[in-house]
Amino acid sequence: MKVDRCWRQETRTMSKDPHAKRFEIQRLVERSLDLARHALLQQGSFLPGFIAVQPSGKYDIGVAAQGGNEGWNLLITALRQKASAKQIRAAAVYRDVKVRARGATEDTDAVQVVAELASGEACNVFQVYRLGDEKLVFEEGREVELVPSVIFAESDRSTPGTRRWWEFWK
Repeated sequence: MKVDRCWRQETRTMSKDPHAKRFEIQRLVERSLDLARHALLQQGSFLPGFIAVQPSGKYDIGVAAQGGNEGWNLLITALRQKASAKQIRAAAVYRDVKVRARGATEDTDAVQVVAELASGEACNVFQVYRLGDEKLVFEEGREVELVPSVIFAESDRSTPGTRRWWEFWK
């Protein structure tokens, strides 16, 4: 599997404080949205990407070598391997998706971000956007839901026949 790494930045330590955990997830979501925003403005689209936080606090940031569900699944698999080897303490993956708001009749563009901590906290975020005439507008408000961990999931957390949330988004 090939994952292109772009750069590393920042060193932070992770606290057991619930506020620090929430801040870590928020920071991963914001950074992911910033990366997606930059790619959308430069290219009009983007490949699935990731941010992995090493135990030292350094960030690994990169994109999948291919797009679509295949690229997304490759990133999830690679991050799960790093998580099981205790090489990362938090991670986020992001991608360009189509969503349909409740009551709407048409799909719209959105950035999906899944951010997780090794301690098991995880959230799934959808940020709707409009891109036209070289102008990018992120709609106000985000759809945020707490979800079971996928990257840091322990094998004993799921029972046979249980479908994880990310299998529904294929």
